[in-house]
Amino acid sequence: MVKYFFILALGLLPSLHAQDFNWASTNEYTSSSNPYYWKNRKPNAAYWQQDVWYKINAKLDDAAETISGEEWIEYTNNSPHELTQLYFHLYQNAVQPNGLVDELYNVNKISHKFGKYESQKLGTEINKITVDGMDVNFAINQTIMNVDLNKALASGQTIRIYVGFKTYFDRGSIRRRMKVYDHHGYKHFNGVHWYPRLSVYDHKFTWEADPHLEKEFYGNYGQYDVNLQLPNNYICEATGANVNRNEVLPADLWQKIQITNFVNKPIDSDPQELIKPDGTYKTWRFHAINVHDFAWTADPTYRIAVAKYGTIECIALAQENNAGGWQPTADFVAKVVKTYSEDFGMYAYPKIVAADAADGMEYPMLTLDGGTYPSHQGLIAHEVGHNWFFGMIGSNETYRASLDEGFTQFLTAWSMAKLTNAAPGSAEYNSVFRGYLPDAMEGTDMPLNTHSNDFNSSTGHGGGYRHVYYKTATMLYNLQYLLGNEAFSKAMKHYFNQWKICH
Repeated sequence: MVKYFFILALGLLPSLHAQDFNWASTNEYTSSSNPYYWKNRKPNAAYWQQDVWYKINAKLDDAAETISGEEWIEYTNNSPHELTQLYFHLYQNAVQPNGLVDELYNVNKISHKFGKYESQKLGTEINKITVDGMDVNFAINQTIMNVDLNKALASGQTIRIYVGFKTYFDRGSIRRRMKVYDHHGYKHFNGVHWYPRLSVYDHKFTWEADPHLEKEFYGNYGQYDVNLQLPNNYICEATGANVNRNEVLPADLWQKIQITNFVNKPIDSDPQELIKPDGTYKTWRFHAINVHDFAWTADPTYRIAVAKYGTIECIALAQENNAGGWQPTADFVAKVVKTYSEDFGMYAYPKIVAADAADGMEYPMLTLDGGTYPSHQGLIAHEVGHNWFFGMIGSNETYRASLDEGFTQFLTAWSMAKLTNAAPGSAEYNSVFRGYLPDAMEGTDMPLNTHSNDFNSSTGHGGGYRHVYYKTATMLYNLQYLLGNEAFSKAMKHYFNQWKICH
């Protein structure tokens, strides 16, 4: 049932003061000096896309395993249409009793258990919304929230939206990307899809407001400025530049957390307590432009290594208990960034992070990974590759996941062939062809023009969904064969550069 809410703010965080964001008072994304802003480099004459600028104050309660926040969004309607509503994604509402994901698991006869918050249908709560300072009516239907504007938003106009929210981490059996888990007496948090996120309004679908079924995502490009309050003992990385690194990681602590300090530490041995929790909080400040999402990861045992490709920081972030197996990882990340930049198109961001986070997932400038070196090379090559196809080429991957996962799977095989000791042809076979050929021979490979939610109502990579990876990558190898190496290289670079930081 759709319910309407007229709820006052619950005082989750102090009200916004000017000094909270005095370090982020300029919209750099829409500046004429931003070479990647779409108005400065339209992919075609008729092109347009909407602009967003998020300012977010958020605070983690690690005991309750919740994050409370306030976001202020500056939203510009660059479409030729007048808008009377807004739509938001509330992704953490997906995993709830009687929801679509619950139904999906039931249909597939997969036993599952909800966590303590999920069982109460607590994903993301909305406490208040205003548009240009005025209360508005809004309705939530599982993962989608629609907002009725009091006044239509004309083409070329900008509005300012305020949203107060609270989002719950949980520990149920259904896979969630936003996760908390315990290890060695510590808690680890992956803060992803954790804030109310404005849906994309584009020329093809108008509002993209499909329910979330554990598959893909689609977001507006813009600027994110985030104040993230964490208990004092956590080490954090996130999308964007950490503008107060010297404050949250002073020189003595920076030296203590270097991965090289733990080169001989046995895997899975207990970490040291380098920072004693004292009940206080640190505010981590992050600034990012030309991105369509913001994610973070935090752990008291994170240890760091930084390599460089040009001016780009290539960061490995490992739990201390795994740090002995992450010694070469930062250098490998730098080699991957170099390979993709030179062979397909230059990386547009100041950093890229590979974080030890018991996952395999991508966000702008941040990848969440697992394993140890060298076994995680393929995983890291894939997740870093997503910053090309999904990050800088912002296709609607919910509609056509092949443009995201398939192109990235091709990059994965490409880099593994160049950067590892794989026998000739083995990286392509193991990463691409082996996943495609058996189903192709049986005629059971799914069409690529299938919505990511519609692969035979399956979970995970079942129901033919895996072919958005393997069939697409095989197609690209076929294209390379038909065009020849030189023409194929020019075509890929042209595609990338034409649509960089666009949809």
